[in-house]
Amino acid sequence: MAGPESDLQAAALPRWVVDDILTCGICFETFDFKSKKPKSLPSCRHVFCMDCLIKHAASEQNQRKQGQGKWTTFECPTCRKKVNLSPKGVEGLPDDRTVLGLTDKVLNKGGVSLKAKDEEKANKDGMVTRVMDTCLKHPREELRMFCNRCAVPVCAECVEIEHDGHSTSGIKKVAGMSKENLNPLLGEGKWKMKELGGHLKGLQYAEERLQVSKEAATADVRELGRTLKSEIDEIVAILLGEIESRYKDKFEVVTKEKDSASRKLEELNQICSGVAAELETSTPSKIVEKEQEMGDQLKQVVSQDVPVEEYVLTLAFKASRTKLSDLSFGEVTETVDTVDRKSFTNRVLWQVEGKMRNPGGVTTWDEEVYVVDRGNKQIQVFDCHGNSRRRFSTDVFGNGSEPQDVCVTIFENESRVLVTDKYEQGLRIFDKYGERPDRVSGVCKGPMGLTVCKHSKTLIVVDEDSNCVRMCPALDRRGPPTNYAYSFNHPFGITTGVKGKIFISDCQNHCVKVLSPTGEHLDTFGSEGGGEGQLRHPLGVHCDDQGRILVADSGNKRVEVFSEEGEFVAHAVTAEDGLGCPVGVALLQQRNMLVVTDTESHKLLFLRYSL
Repeated sequence: MAGPESDLQAAALPRWVVDDILTCGICFETFDFKSKKPKSLPSCRHVFCMDCLIKHAASEQNQRKQGQGKWTTFECPTCRKKVNLSPKGVEGLPDDRTVLGLTDKVLNKGGVSLKAKDEEKANKDGMVTRVMDTCLKHPREELRMFCNRCAVPVCAECVEIEHDGHSTSGIKKVAGMSKENLNPLLGEGKWKMKELGGHLKGLQYAEERLQVSKEAATADVRELGRTLKSEIDEIVAILLGEIESRYKDKFEVVTKEKDSASRKLEELNQICSGVAAELETSTPSKIVEKEQEMGDQLKQVVSQDVPVEEYVLTLAFKASRTKLSDLSFGEVTETVDTVDRKSFTNRVLWQVEGKMRNPGGVTTWDEEVYVVDRGNKQIQVFDCHGNSRRRFSTDVFGNGSEPQDVCVTIFENESRVLVTDKYEQGLRIFDKYGERPDRVSGVCKGPMGLTVCKHSKTLIVVDEDSNCVRMCPALDRRGPPTNYAYSFNHPFGITTGVKGKIFISDCQNHCVKVLSPTGEHLDTFGSEGGGEGQLRHPLGVHCDDQGRILVADSGNKRVEVFSEEGEFVAHAVTAEDGLGCPVGVALLQQRNMLVVTDTESHKLLFLRYSL
């Protein structure tokens, strides 16, 4: 016999049990024993509440216009399998006893409150307890409904007393609608935070650049000082050398004249001294006898020319400029460079990791993203926030599959998912839920990218193995395709522009080739390299609503944007955003959101698309 502890453990159901098993997948309200009784569909075992199934079946009846009689079939809301009804209608469908048992235990045998995982707390014994979202007026009651008239959450007693007769909805359904309203604003808020973070990084970059430029300018001025000093030293040395040279030349002249004058003075001194001695010591007869001789000697002395004035040579330096401030050695300038904040903003909004292997082509349709999961041979579908919606296998015929690219189009008034498959050498076709599979075989040897021209309604498939493009009426298997080959070398992706032009990535030629809607070659843009406007092994291509062409530049780890004329516009995504090897590119145009598959990191990236 189970004791209190076992009852508590039985009541403490995980949140996923409540959400996935005890809640209707259409109205998101918990099952009960009245109009919300769980009904099991015999064809697929999916469970919904009786009230929602009645409305769903009636809606399909109105769409099929089968008259006023009782309907006999409808499709499962989840898997689209056909459900046959008995004369009792939806009420005659079998109840799901397991769900009823759990519902009875939760609602009537333990008063278990149903809360999210982040509200679960572990007590000291390690047992999980839950905090009930209780009513303030009726603490024993849980707020499980929403009064539409008063716009407040209410409990069962509130409905019977204060809100009697008011229209109500399940609180989970209303909360889901609130989340749908808030999620776009939350996404914008998160993006605004990234923009502000980019602004902050830009200011940090400006601060670093200012510091670096200050250090560089300081070094340049100091180098100028060293250069000027060196030049001045050289000038000083030249001037000093000139002074020394002139001094030596003039000093030599003066010295020679001085020496000559000294010798003459000595000679004259000897003559005068000798005559004076003769006059002092000689006898009168000797004086008379030598008068003539001594007179001639003295006349020689007297006849010597002595300069009246002396030329005194001096050297001096006259500076041509004495103030360095009069010279212009340069000036300090300021330069303002504008750097786009986008270069500092991480453009990744969110990413899907660990759910696919070697992802390939990608496309969008009705706010959903369809991705070719090549490694797992399936198509995965996500919403615009990266949440998984569904997945379905491409290997549905039991003979293998190699899916490459995907597109969605309208055929016979229905959405059809077209997948190029190398194993099929053609296409595999599904509805958007992956049901009603079909195929078109033998279209080409190596089908890769595909698109449907909006203007001509022509299906265009890239044949990588045959290096050509094949055009045929959309999903028409009867007429042979028209082939176009313009020196392709492993063509890969394809898209059509707003004016009907066809753009094809030529992987090994590292370019994009442009064809007319009828297949004539018009232009080629791009060349091999890593510069702006250059490509290295381009893969997926896509056209935005402005006619610009996005190219997955796999070799350069980026997504490039070109004008319709092939002029480079911008880098939409780079390796700095965490991109490895981009393969497929597509846009959620109304949300300004770019989606890119990365085969290197096996992930799907959602990025802000803003040029």
